[in-house]
Amino acid sequence: MPATTTAPATTTAPASTPTTTTAPATTSAWTSPSTWDMCLVTAPESRRYEWLNHSTWMALERQRREPPDTATTGWTGATTASATPGDSDDAAALVDDFVEARCDLVVTIGSEMGATTAAAARHHPEVDLIGIDQHPEEDLPNLARLVFPEDHAGFLVGALAASATVTGVVAVILDSDSESASIGYGTGFAKGVAHLDPDVTVLSIAHPGDEGEPDESWGAAAAQQALGGGADVVFAPGSGSGSGALLEVAGTGHEARNGALCIGAEVDDFLQVLQARRCMLTGVHKLPNEFRDWYWMQGRPVVIKRYEDALDVPADYERGHVHSTLGLIAGEFRLGGSPSGRHVGPVGRHFFNA
Repeated sequence: MPATTTAPATTTAPASTPTTTTAPATTSAWTSPSTWDMCLVTAPESRRYEWLNHSTWMALERQRREPPDTATTGWTGATTASATPGDSDDAAALVDDFVEARCDLVVTIGSEMGATTAAAARHHPEVDLIGIDQHPEEDLPNLARLVFPEDHAGFLVGALAASATVTGVVAVILDSDSESASIGYGTGFAKGVAHLDPDVTVLSIAHPGDEGEPDESWGAAAAQQALGGGADVVFAPGSGSGSGALLEVAGTGHEARNGALCIGAEVDDFLQVLQARRCMLTGVHKLPNEFRDWYWMQGRPVVIKRYEDALDVPADYERGHVHSTLGLIAGEFRLGGSPSGRHVGPVGRHFFNA
C-alpha cells in the first residue's frame, strides 16, 4: 500500500485568510524561515492509533489556525502537512522527506515508529521531533516523547468495574501477554479491582501469540469465555480484538443490568462500535492535545506521563460503600509517581499551544 500524503495547509498572519500550497516533496519550497512548519507522520491506520492520529492532527490544525504572535516569535504564520505510511518500510522515508523539506517540527505516532524517530533525531540535530506513544531508550536534546501509562488507565477502569459488578467476576481481554501496552492495561486493571474490592475475581484472557494475530473473531471468542466464566463487566482494550469482544458482550443484551457491561479503549467505541452502546460502561482515550499546559512548565520533562479518562456511568451502577465515578475522574485512584528527566530545546513550543 503506497504512502498517502496530505497537502500542507498554510496560515499567514492572523488577519489574513488561510491558503493551501502544493504537496510536500524534498525539493518543495512550501516551508519558509518565516513560518512555523509542523509536519506529522501518522501511525499506520488501525484501531489502536485511529484516535491518536486524529487528535494529534487536530492539535496541529488548531495551531495552524491560531498562528503564534509575530512580535514575540518572528514567525508570520504556520503550516501543517501530514503523511501516512503504507507499511513500516516507508515510514523512515516520510520522516526524511519532511526533514529535507525543512519542517520546524516533525511529529511521529506509534511505538513502531520509536526507533525511526530516534534515528532521525540523531541524524538531524537541527530539527525538533516529538514521538507520541513511544517509550524513550535514550535522552536526545531535540526529541521529546509523550507516553501514556496504560497501567494507570487500567487501574481506573478496574476500580470502576469492581464497583459495577453484581456477579463478583470481571474480565480483561488482551491482544498479548508480552506487549507493553497489554501488560499495562492488564496489570493496572487487576490492581484497580483489588484496590476497590479484593473479593472480586478477575479473569485475564490474553491472545497466545502463536495462533496468528488477535482479531475480531478471537476477541468475540475470548468474550464468550469471559461471559461463560461469570463476568458481568468486560474490559477490552485490544487494538485487534477489542471491537469483537465489545460486540460479543453487547450481543448479550443490556437492560436494567440483566446483561454484561463492557469497557473500551484506544478509540471512542461509543461512536465507532455503535452496537456496543448497549453495554458501554466507559472508555479510556489518549489525548495528546491535553499536554499543552504541561509542556510549558519550567524544567519540562522528556517523558510526559498522563492519560485521559472518560468515565461516565449512571449513578445506580455505583454501590454506596465505594468511591464515586466523579472521584475516579478527580484522580482519587491515580497511582503515585511523577514524570522524570529533563527537556532541552524548543520542541513542542507551539504544538501544544492552547
